[in-house]
Amino acid sequence: MNRNMLKFIMGLVFFQAVFIQVRAQEISLTQGSFKILIDEKTVNLAFTYDSLQVGKYKNESDYVKKKVTEINKKYPGKGDSWAMQWTAQRKEYFEPWFIKAFKASSGKDTSLTSRYTLIFNTSYIEQGFSSSAILVHKNPEIRGELVLIDSKDGNKIVAKAKITKAMGKAGPHFETGEHLEGAYAEAGDSAGAFVLNN
Repeated sequence: MNRNMLKFIMGLVFFQAVFIQVRAQEISLTQGSFKILIDEKTVNLAFTYDSLQVGKYKNESDYVKKKVTEINKKYPGKGDSWAMQWTAQRKEYFEPWFIKAFKASSGKDTSLTSRYTLIFNTSYIEQGFSSSAILVHKNPEIRGELVLIDSKDGNKIVAKAKITKAMGKAGPHFETGEHLEGAYAEAGDSAGAFVLNN
């Protein structure tokens, strides 16, 4: 077992233990039913980040612009590299952890040729922080919406659900992706169980 897989399994066990009691409060059905997936062996998973709010910044673009300016002021050119990593972390950290957790809790595989596509749109990100010096921390958190559509007709919406709080674990991580990967694992875990029962 490689190091990344071991890290994922340990993280998933932790998040399941801590958050299983509040799962019902974290995700709620807003339209239709996901039970149509029960008899499906696979589902296509897709990710969007429309109208994304980052912490106190209502528009992601405002947050990115501020960070790039701050970093470039201290370290010329590094702010632009940060902006590229800010987007790249979605494929590197967020989405893989969601997918692995979803597959584990739903028992379903993922495939681009699936009859149905489940879209997770992230609408809010709180990166969280941890300070051993003053013994305070704030857990990373994401919010978003699940939308199930017919893969052949993207306008045909089968069901929707809101994820109002998926938490990660605060820790001494310096990269945003490492802060939030646990939150995406929690969201994927909750979503995988939810679609089989709602």
